[in-house]
Amino acid sequence: MKTGEQTLFSAKSISLAIIKHIFYWPLWWYSGGFLIILKNTFKKIAGAWIGLALDVWLKNIFRPMYGQYDAASRIISFLMRVVQIIFRFIIMAIISAFILLIPIIYLGLPLAAVWQLFIIK
Repeated sequence: MKTGEQTLFSAKSISLAIIKHIFYWPLWWYSGGFLIILKNTFKKIAGAWIGLALDVWLKNIFRPMYGQYDAASRIISFLMRVVQIIFRFIIMAIISAFILLIPIIYLGLPLAAVWQLFIIK
């Protein structure tokens, strides 16, 4: 193959690949790419649950703190854990709300980009 033919073949192959990727990109963005975003979103929410240790707080709600088993210590321990669980659930709800915005923003980004292309005069 001569140099000119090789250059023409390479340019043709690259051009076809670019056109293929341009047409395939929206399909991937709303299918495979969105599934990746959803999987990462749920991993982040699970990580927040682990980071706040909500399962540990719920599991030990009736266990007295510091190994003191008298009635006053049990009541104080229960109330402190209830307060901790309530605040941690509030924090978890806030974190989850912000994390769940990620897929919504992801879905709207291409639409916003196209809208901005056509709205600018």
